[in-house]
Amino acid sequence: MKYDNDRLGAALKLYLGSDPLPMHMPGGKRNPNFVSQAFMRDITEIGGFDNLHAPEGLLKDMEDCAASVWKAKNAFLSVNGSSALILAAIWSSAIQNPGTKILVAMNCHLAVWNAIELTGSSIVPLMPAFDPELPFAGHISPSDIEKNLARDPSIKTVVITSPTYEGVLSDTDEIFRITRKYDAILITDSAHGAHLGLDDNFFGPDAKGDLVIKSLHKTLSSPTQTAVMLLHEGCPIDVSLIRRGLDIFETSSPSYILLQGISKCLAQVNSKGPELLKPWENAIAYAESSLASLRNFKLWQAPVRERSKFVLMGRGNYLFEYLRGTFNIECEASFPSHLIAMTGIGDTEDTLKRFCDAVITTDNATDGEYVPAEFVSRPFPKFAITLQEAAKARMRSVDLEPEFAIGLPSSEFIYGFPPGIPLLMPGEIITDDIVKILSNGDIRLMLGGGRPYQGLIPVLP
Repeated sequence: MKYDNDRLGAALKLYLGSDPLPMHMPGGKRNPNFVSQAFMRDITEIGGFDNLHAPEGLLKDMEDCAASVWKAKNAFLSVNGSSALILAAIWSSAIQNPGTKILVAMNCHLAVWNAIELTGSSIVPLMPAFDPELPFAGHISPSDIEKNLARDPSIKTVVITSPTYEGVLSDTDEIFRITRKYDAILITDSAHGAHLGLDDNFFGPDAKGDLVIKSLHKTLSSPTQTAVMLLHEGCPIDVSLIRRGLDIFETSSPSYILLQGISKCLAQVNSKGPELLKPWENAIAYAESSLASLRNFKLWQAPVRERSKFVLMGRGNYLFEYLRGTFNIECEASFPSHLIAMTGIGDTEDTLKRFCDAVITTDNATDGEYVPAEFVSRPFPKFAITLQEAAKARMRSVDLEPEFAIGLPSSEFIYGFPPGIPLLMPGEIITDDIVKILSNGDIRLMLGGGRPYQGLIPVLP
């Protein structure tokens, strides 16, 4: 599809150039005494600017462009991030398949579990692979998915994450083939893979699924809180049902500042294609070479991985603070075992040279040698009741001690943050292994709603 300029931005510029009197929302009314220059284009869904919940004009063109870019049948835009799209995808699949089960990878983001809680569906847990020398979850095995689908025909939805927060990729081509074989709907959270599919030679093939969700802001140039969901050919969910899900989970007052950000991003990737990515790709290749010979840290590299992230194994918290305090470099996340530094389409060889020089300087100034971390495996969960049943039940709190907690069902999420993957979920039976993980002071733990976890486990009576 031809979408080689920021049409929404051009339309906004033309409209505002006519000096219209806004007798509508928002209340700042483009008055410079109240509104900064950045928000002068903040309009509502007025005539000529389409309707995000029933797009037919400018916004429909943007959806068609996104579908064309990522080779999908349909696309749906979000100004409520990937979370709203994940909610809509899982909700619509559950509505279309009432009373069925959901096979879910246990390293999925909190938004996935929130969606399942709303549907009341029963969970069939799916454990990712793990490498004892890596402190994070690995890929999802296609054979594990096939075993579950062959054993339990009541599973009609499969939810996985690829790539993961650390850049682990699963074989979504094979997984998609298997889910189609068993008439199950595959929902792939590819929030960290917006750039996948734009240049197969460097970043690799795109994630596959009936519905694939991408955060446009994580690696591309669109503003924070913008995302797209792709519906691929053969997806059995009716488009009208997905639109209904978006009506429920996405704001009825979408920001046109965010929508214009999507428009500009799509125009860039659609008009320039792989050429747009070359400076970023060259910068990543330079950085991978520069960081290959570290002594006290180790750049994680695997034959199949998502190359836009640098995962530096070693004393992650120390490296994070040293880079911030000494070099004014703010990284994505840190853990005792590793650090995650994200790159994006705006990076160049100059920006990544600054990063690499700082890491190498820190490495040279650090005493000791690299020590591999141990993987802390989340135990296979057992659920006493569904997430929704647990959410409706009364709760109490007990001390994090085996004699008080083991054997009781949790009443709330406890998750590691970042990235927001639950270690304990409502309705899940607390085991000795769970108590040991929650007692690990190296993991930053949060309760549902983002409240800090402080040692008391919310449980059901």
